[in-house]
Order: sequence, then structure tokens, then C-alpha cells
Amino acid sequence: MQRIADLIGIEAERAGQAALARGGELAGAGAVQLVRFGPPQVIAEVDDGAACVEFRIVDEALRWHCSCPEGRNGVFCAHCVATAQSVRMRTDRKDSPPVPSATASVRTVRMAS
Repeated sequence: MQRIADLIGIEAERAGQAALARGGELAGAGAVQLVRFGPPQVIAEVDDGAACVEFRIVDEALRWHCSCPEGRNGVFCAHCVATAQSVRMRTDRKDSPPVPSATASVRTVRMAS
């Protein structure tokens, strides 16, 4: 079984350099508030532009969405990266609940806006 934090982390590693840099700044500044954190879903509000980020496990795949213009266009944006880093920081302190996984492969799909 893989944890949602692990799946989010894998997707964050694929983000562009600008999103990684800005996302790190946002996470480091404490701009991310994790509103919901559970095995199948993470919802966060990011103060930069008041973006809302959602990560969800559906059919063993990570689905994600951000309310910012880049996120709505399918980009794993800085808000997603910041949320991913905040989830990682939280799970470094406390293990996140696992999510069922029948295979070792990871599928990610952007949720429709």
C-alpha cells in the first residue's frame, strides 16, 4: 500500500523548476493551510492568490486540481508543489495513513476544473 503523501511527492518531483522554486518559498513561508488530511484526500488553501489545492486517490490513481489559472490549465503549479511539500513536512513528523494499491505503478490525473 502506498501513502497519499508518497504519491503526491512523486508528482511534485515532476514539476517544473519555476514551480519547484516558488512552491518551496510558499511552503517555507507557512502559506499553506492543510484543511483536510486523510487517506483518500488532501485539501489545502494557499495564501498566495488564495488558491485551493486538492489531491485525491480515485481508482488507485492520484488526481489533483488547483484553482489558480495555471492549475486549471493542467500545470502542476507552485501551489501544488507547496502543498506537496507541506504534506511531506507533516508526514515526516507523523506517518500518513496508507492508501490501498494493487500495483507498484503510479498513475496521476488532473481533475477537471
